Amino acid sequence: MAGCTLTPIYGGANAANASLALSYAEPETRLEQVVYRTLSDRLGPNVAGAPQFSAQVSSNTTRIGLSSISGPIAENQLTITITYLVVDDGMSVAGGTRSATTGYRTTGQSIADDAARTAAEEQAAKAAAETVRLALLAVLQAR
Repeated sequence: MAGCTLTPIYGGANAANASLALSYAEPETRLEQVVYRTLSDRLGPNVAGAPQFSAQVSSNTTRIGLSSISGPIAENQLTITITYLVVDDGMSVAGGTRSATTGYRTTGQSIADDAARTAAEEQAAKAAAETVRLALLAVLQAR
């Protein structure tokens, strides 16, 4: 027992420096591109012949707070959901859904509102991609 050590996958050097050989599908949206870039930065670059990772990314925005109060400033909540699948030789080896939520504020100025939403989408997509990364490490490193 003295020679055995347990290190959690969700923290420490293993999680920070772990890599997986994956090939990434071509992104179809800007948010998919953010997810693939985040994963490839953390897990390693695209590897030909490795299991293929693909994801669909969706975004949902809701206004939070009292909706009966009118005014130029509105608090919003944005949720990014990633549905992913890893396929190796035609067989599904990992898959699931992960989400992340962030808030942002709009002021009634369309350019500023669009920029705030875009920044919130990217922040939530990166956070959700991090949870996908941890799930992939837990499943695929055990193979």
